[in-house]
Amino acid sequence: MSQTELHTSSTTDLGLRRRRAIRGAFFGFLVDSFDIFLPSVALLPAMIYFTSGLSPAGTALVTGVTLAATLIGRPVGSILFGYFSDRLSRKTTGAIAIYGFSIVTLIIAILPGAQFIGAPAAITLLLVLRFVDGVFLGGEYTAATPMAIEYAKVERRGLVGGVIQSSSTIGYWFIAVFTFISLQIAPASDIDSPYVQWGWRIPFVIGAILAFVTARFLRRNVEDSVVWENAQHVANPLKALFTNKANLVAFILVFVMMNGVFFMTSLVGSVLPQLVIAQKGFTPNTYTIVLIIANIIVPFAYILAGRLSDTFGRKPILLIAGVLVVIVMGAAFAVLGTQQLGFAGTIAIVFVIEAINGFAIGTIPSFINERFPTPVRSSGWGIGYSLAVVIPGFFAFYQLGLATFIPMQLTAAALTVLGGVLIIVGVALSPETRGADLTAESMAHPRPARRTKVVKESPATT
Repeated sequence: MSQTELHTSSTTDLGLRRRRAIRGAFFGFLVDSFDIFLPSVALLPAMIYFTSGLSPAGTALVTGVTLAATLIGRPVGSILFGYFSDRLSRKTTGAIAIYGFSIVTLIIAILPGAQFIGAPAAITLLLVLRFVDGVFLGGEYTAATPMAIEYAKVERRGLVGGVIQSSSTIGYWFIAVFTFISLQIAPASDIDSPYVQWGWRIPFVIGAILAFVTARFLRRNVEDSVVWENAQHVANPLKALFTNKANLVAFILVFVMMNGVFFMTSLVGSVLPQLVIAQKGFTPNTYTIVLIIANIIVPFAYILAGRLSDTFGRKPILLIAGVLVVIVMGAAFAVLGTQQLGFAGTIAIVFVIEAINGFAIGTIPSFINERFPTPVRSSGWGIGYSLAVVIPGFFAFYQLGLATFIPMQLTAAALTVLGGVLIIVGVALSPETRGADLTAESMAHPRPARRTKVVKESPATT
């Protein structure tokens, strides 16, 4: 049966099931992204709480490694949760993962600092918990996003993927808002200031609560997709992913592309805040204002890319995005690192970087999920997406190495260009996937989904 025939054969309200699945994936990725960037936004003004006694360079390194620890945990989570998502249930697996990082985030919010247990112990606890957090974070989108893509109408998969992915910037924006409010309530300065002692905990507690509510919704209100329910499941999805030639080739190309994406996103998430704060007259407080203003309309860049990919194809949009990363974002990082731009100029540069970042990612959920057949879709999507964080995750060390050849202020630009090139290479060697039949046994040469039946659904379905 084709994907459309499977959908039309369902006796339940497909429109309602679809909306709930998409909402679950959207809010799941929102709280996922909220949690990922907590250290680089909410904790940045209070990092001295954990690193008291270290040099500024040492503190900056710990900040980068804290994000890296989270990102490195994600591949572990994608392997573990991807297996269960393909084998047992997408919705249950996703809910368990979100409950997991809700609990870990709450534990981080009550950690003691360097004043109480010493900097080495405080930093170790933070890094270990952020790694565990990353394991659960890797399970969230590994399960929830494929389920939403399987529910989406064939001609709207790109749009649905863009909407889901846009929640990452929305989550980032909410962190900025909550951090800004927290800084007004509890100003940050030295280690004894209110924000450093307790204010940074507020966004962490909020993140834990939001994650718990999302997990509860996913567990109680979302059902597994008809595509997954009717698939012939394999005993070992991981073995099927890496021993089947077509699946392995797809995985390698996805891995190359996602390495480029994560070089880009790591720099945007961690180096960009540091470059902005280094601008004359900027503080952590003013940076949160810049972040709030610059990201108001950035989510529409994700949605635009996804929608355009439904019209023109996944490959053309992703190739254009790769070129923009190489030329425009690379230049923007170079300017931000070497020039004093003022408030308006800094907002403009941040907006350009964030918008290109969103445009480059908006097509990825539909493109990658259309590359893998249903029995290994969660594993292929999750591991291909997550494993690629490992190499870019050590960007701080690459910057130190590059600084022996070029000025440190230009290292972010150089790594951005590398990221854009990898995106172009991974996409250029891949087939076009727009309109692929997700029920096909192989996605080596994606075939169009047949549209042989029409069914009336509830209004406002996506």
